[in-house]
Amino acid sequence: MKKIILLLGIFSLFSLNMYSAPDFNNNEYKVIMSSQNMKDEKEELMDINKVSEQEMLARKVSKSYVSKIIEYREITGGFDKLEDMKRIKGIGDATYQKLSKVFKIGSEPNKKMLNINLADDMTLKYYGFSKKEIKRIQKYLDRHDRITDNIEFQKLVKKKTYEELKDLINYDGGKR
Repeated sequence: MKKIILLLGIFSLFSLNMYSAPDFNNNEYKVIMSSQNMKDEKEELMDINKVSEQEMLARKVSKSYVSKIIEYREITGGFDKLEDMKRIKGIGDATYQKLSKVFKIGSEPNKKMLNINLADDMTLKYYGFSKKEIKRIQKYLDRHDRITDNIEFQKLVKKKTYEELKDLINYDGGKR
């Protein structure tokens, strides 16, 4: 019995020696780093209101989406929020989810005035008008030639739309 206890004691000492804590004083340890730094990933998001066509293409954004994003910026002056991408034809929920991982709102858009009497359907959609509102505007313009002021405009759109856009609407000109 004494032999078994002695063997267990020797084995325990041997085991402790093999599995001792690493010696950090000899500088023989490796640092394992993640292939993606989370801070860098956030910094890699592109400002959708400023990023160039070339930068978007370099980040593997499809050319068709790049041209639509540039067009949207040129027409409206930029994006207030990333969800505005859904106003662009061809960008639905799934595509939006992918693109929202690449873009951010890093700067305020320089919103452009909208001439309500000359705007086409796509432009109205880009500014956030619903399909019903666009139809009402078209119908009104067909009957009356032009929308003359905020009072007429307010009757054609939802209160929320009116409040968001009232300062951006220009009433110059006649039919489209």
